[in-house]
Amino acid sequence: MFPDDDLLMPSTFPITQEREFIRPATSTDSGLLMREQPTALFLLDASGLIQRVGGAWAAVTETLPEDVIGTPLSQLLRLPANEYPQGLLGASGQTTQAWVMTRTGQRRVFASWRQHGDVIAGHFERFGSGYLERASLEGQRLHAALDQAVYCLGTTLDTGSGDHVKRMVQLSTRLAETLGLSADEVQAVRWGAALHDVGKSRVPAEILQKSGALSAEEFTLIKRHPVWGVEILQPLTFLTDGVLAAVMHHHERFDGHGYPTGLSGEAIPVTARIVAIADVFDALVSARPYKEAWTHQAATEYLVAGAGTQFDPKLVRAFVLAVLSASLPAREC
Repeated sequence: MFPDDDLLMPSTFPITQEREFIRPATSTDSGLLMREQPTALFLLDASGLIQRVGGAWAAVTETLPEDVIGTPLSQLLRLPANEYPQGLLGASGQTTQAWVMTRTGQRRVFASWRQHGDVIAGHFERFGSGYLERASLEGQRLHAALDQAVYCLGTTLDTGSGDHVKRMVQLSTRLAETLGLSADEVQAVRWGAALHDVGKSRVPAEILQKSGALSAEEFTLIKRHPVWGVEILQPLTFLTDGVLAAVMHHHERFDGHGYPTGLSGEAIPVTARIVAIADVFDALVSARPYKEAWTHQAATEYLVAGAGTQFDPKLVRAFVLAVLSASLPAREC
C-alpha cells in the first residue's frame, strides 16, 4: 500500500471499538476497496498536477491512470469559476456544477476536494450514481420548507387579512411566470409579495383600521412602511435583492410620483412592478374598513386606466389578459 493511499480512501466508514475482531487490512484489501468505490478519486500536488487516481476513475473519466498522471486536473475537470475562483487549489470546496471532459463529451459530476499539507485529495461522482439525485431531492425539500416559512412569516406579520397575502402571492407568481422570468426571479417575486407589507407592523393599528380619511401626518407615517419592511427583513441574509426591492418599491409609480424614492419606469425593479399590480388589484376587490369591495371589472378598468402612469403598461396587459383569466387555488399556511 502506498503511503498516501489513506488520503484516497473515503473517510465515511464507521469506526468500531471492537478492533480485536477485525482482521488486519492487507494491501490486496485496500486495492479491492479502491476499485469498488463509485467515485473517481484523485490526489494532486500543490500545483494541481495529478499524482494518483483511484476508485472508479476509468469509468467516470473514460481515461486510464497512465494517461493523466502528471497532468493538471483542471484540463479534465471544469469548475464554476464564479463559485470557486481558486478552483482545486483552494483549501477545500465542493460543487454540484462541475463537468468532466470525456472522450464522448461533457459529463456533469459532483466534485469535492480538501487540502492535506502539500497535497490535495478529492473525488467526483457522475450524475446518475445517486449522490446528485439525493442532494437535489434534499435541496428541493429544504427550499420548499424555506418557501413555506417565508410565506407564513408574511401572513403572520401582515396587519390586515392573511388572505390578502395569499392572493398576492398567487397573483404575483402567476404574472412572473407569464412574463417568462427565471426561477430565481419568480422566487423573488413570490417572497416579495409575501413580505411586501411587513413594515406595517410598526404602524399603529388605529391608523391602519381607521374608517375615515387619513390626516397628512397619518399618511406620512404609513408611507414609511416600505423602508421599515426592509429594516425588519435585512437580518435575513438569504433574502435576495429582488425580494427586498419588491418590499421597498411596491408603492413606486411608473410616472415617478410614487414613494418612498420616486423611481420611475423600468428603473423600478421588475419584482416591485409586479407586486404593485397584484397588490392594488387585490386591495380594490377586497372590503376594507374605509371602503367596500370593488367588482373585478371595476378593478380591471382601474389598472388599465393607470397603465403608463401608475403601472407598467406591459405588465398590466399581461396581468389582464393572462393572469385574471387563470384559476389560482388558495394555499394554506
